[in-house]
Amino acid sequence: MNRLICDGESAATVDFFDQSAEDYYRSYQENSPDGYALRVRREKVLKLFDQPRGKVVDVGCGPAVMTQAMLERGCSFWGVDPSPRMIEISRKLFQENERVHFLSGDAMRMDFPDGQFDAVLCMGVIDALHDRHQAVREMLRVLKPGGTLIVSFTNLSSPYSWWKLYVFYPVVSVLKRIRATAVRSRRQDLWAHMKKRVLFTERAAHQLLTSEGARITESVGYFYNILLSPLDEIWPRGALWLTQRLEESRCQSLRWLAAGWIVKARKPSQ
Repeated sequence: MNRLICDGESAATVDFFDQSAEDYYRSYQENSPDGYALRVRREKVLKLFDQPRGKVVDVGCGPAVMTQAMLERGCSFWGVDPSPRMIEISRKLFQENERVHFLSGDAMRMDFPDGQFDAVLCMGVIDALHDRHQAVREMLRVLKPGGTLIVSFTNLSSPYSWWKLYVFYPVVSVLKRIRATAVRSRRQDLWAHMKKRVLFTERAAHQLLTSEGARITESVGYFYNILLSPLDEIWPRGALWLTQRLEESRCQSLRWLAAGWIVKARKPSQ
């Protein structure tokens, strides 16, 4: 397949993930709040997944974190990511498997025919795109009628998510520039990536999908971290313990605390 060029407004995001691809891959195994957030998001996506033995595309696949689980469910898997380094890692991990395909590409312009996939996954991507409606239209285009769309959103109502995006990252970025104006630090790279993101209420997440014709079937929250940064980094064991307890409580009154939403929808049958 042809390589697609990522939209110019996403250059900071591509650059960040190219530089941090290995760290991102390792973070899924870390016994930390960030590692737990990634794992619990993946687990909840898998619980919502309902297309065994189907064709699946993961839009923003990263280092192939969903691939093995899809293979275990009998699926054929395609991964799309704008980061060449992420694609390189993914191909090395699954280079001998004929049911796995990876390509560098843009969520808003995918090189697939209409209605190719039984399921489309999109985790940790939609918040950073400049044209989210076009991305949803593209995901629905490549999805078969009746197929499953699962998208994750960062929650605007979460104190943790709001604080980290609008307070913590900007303050750290300013401090880093003051300390080393001539050197671009990794944290500054992170802010260049994060400052383009937007947060969603659950209602706004639903409206984005339904405005393009998707039908919402289910929505769940994930990662209930109540220790604001940098407290969760200073006391990671305590933050992880509290987060796990809240995750396990399944108390509906605490849904607004979730750092993100995972929304499951269907493309209407024709």
